[in-house]
Formats: sequence, C-alpha cells, structure tokens
Amino acid sequence: MKPARRFAADATLGKLVRHLRSAGFDTVCQHQSRDENFFDTIDGERVILTRTRLLKVRFNHRPLVFINDNDPFQQMKQVVRARDIQWHEVDLFSRCLSCNEKLLKADRDAVAGQVPAYVWQHHDTFYICGQCGRIYWAGSHHERMHRRLSALFQNERRENP
Repeated sequence: MKPARRFAADATLGKLVRHLRSAGFDTVCQHQSRDENFFDTIDGERVILTRTRLLKVRFNHRPLVFINDNDPFQQMKQVVRARDIQWHEVDLFSRCLSCNEKLLKADRDAVAGQVPAYVWQHHDTFYICGQCGRIYWAGSHHERMHRRLSALFQNERRENP
C-alpha cells in the first residue's frame, strides 16, 4: 500500500488546496504560513505543488508538480495524473477545508444552535474540526463534489487502462 498522500501548495493554488482537502489529502498551503521559508521547512515527503517557475527550479530535487492550468478542477486532474492517485485513496470530506485537520464526528445535539435550524432538522450526521471548530454536514456540495471527483477518477481509468 502506498503511503498517505501529502502536499504543500504555493499561495497561488488556494482553490486546488480546497479540492485536495475535500478529497481527504493532507495539504498545507503557503498563504496560511507566516514563514518566509515555507518550502524549506516542510517535510521532504510532501509533494510541492506550484505555479511559480522559481520554486520549480529551486526545489527540482524534491517531489514536485508544476501546475499548468488556471482551472482548479483541471489542476486537480493534473495532480491525480502526475502522482498516479487512485480512487481508493480518496477519503471525501475527512479534513477541514480551512485548517487541514482531520474532522471528528460530532454529537448531533451538541451542534444544535451552531448550525442553521433547517440543517439541524434535516441532517443526522455532523463533523467538527477539533482545531478551528468549524462544523460540517453532507449537503448539496458534498453530492456535487462526490460526482465530480468520481467522474475524474472514472475518466482516469478509461484513459489509463
């Protein structure tokens, strides 16, 4: 089994970071760090994702994907192809989109009053980020993202038999 996929993205790739986190991949982002030497300080096992040619040249000895496309979903497709990521590695909505922490299952009664009343009435399962406290539930975004990612991986299977 392959080790867990871990990424570090430059500040220009915020939407790609959210897609990767939505898919359950541990992804840190340069814009969330105040460290000028962000890429020097990250674990050498993390794959660097960048659109910056200077970073591409500077870190060419490290695992790196140079992102070509402007569209975040096409960027995700490029990462999936470049790193040969398989559907079974995806763990949808298991990470906080804001701070990258693993989500914890939350007691439904404990989130009452913290989510809109309609959401609380129509959902039974909630997750919470232990770091920032953000609460998640499987709404329409969950279904759309699942379909998009599933389609991306189905296309990869067809294109790469």
